Amino acid sequence: MLGESKLKLRFRPIDIHSQVEILLVAKRMRETLKEVLGNDRGESMYSLDWLQDRVQFHLDPERSEGQVLVAETLINGELDNVGHTILRFETDESNTRFGLFSTFYVVPEFRKQKVASNFLTLGEQWMMEKHAVYGATDTAKGNEKLIRLLSKSGYHKSFENLEMIRLKKVF
Repeated sequence: MLGESKLKLRFRPIDIHSQVEILLVAKRMRETLKEVLGNDRGESMYSLDWLQDRVQFHLDPERSEGQVLVAETLINGELDNVGHTILRFETDESNTRFGLFSTFYVVPEFRKQKVASNFLTLGEQWMMEKHAVYGATDTAKGNEKLIRLLSKSGYHKSFENLEMIRLKKVF
């Protein structure tokens, strides 16, 4: 599943054998938490080892049916990773199979350049190819950027509590 953007970005599955890529995604998962929840809470929520294991969880077919996609572009003549999204399949309370976007991250300098939108499109394609009934994400209520991105793409609030919201789109 490869996609190209007009900005000379390339989207591809993570190299499951690259500890460097897995560590980078784990560190950026922490950055996402810090952006959304604040530095202290985001930093202390999960250890880096736990985050690395969580990336590997999505890549291990014995533990999860998941996928990690990365975006890369040429920077100073070398390919550089500028973001990722993590997806997996879940089953809801009515035993319906759905695709879940676990996380999105785009390097700040590459935001507002449709990187996250491309991740969303590629993730939905992957989910639909594998017969998901719907796509969803769970995020903090204050994650306005992600809520806005998914709302523009047809996602609607399907659940919320004091801190979290689930956005859902039927395919």
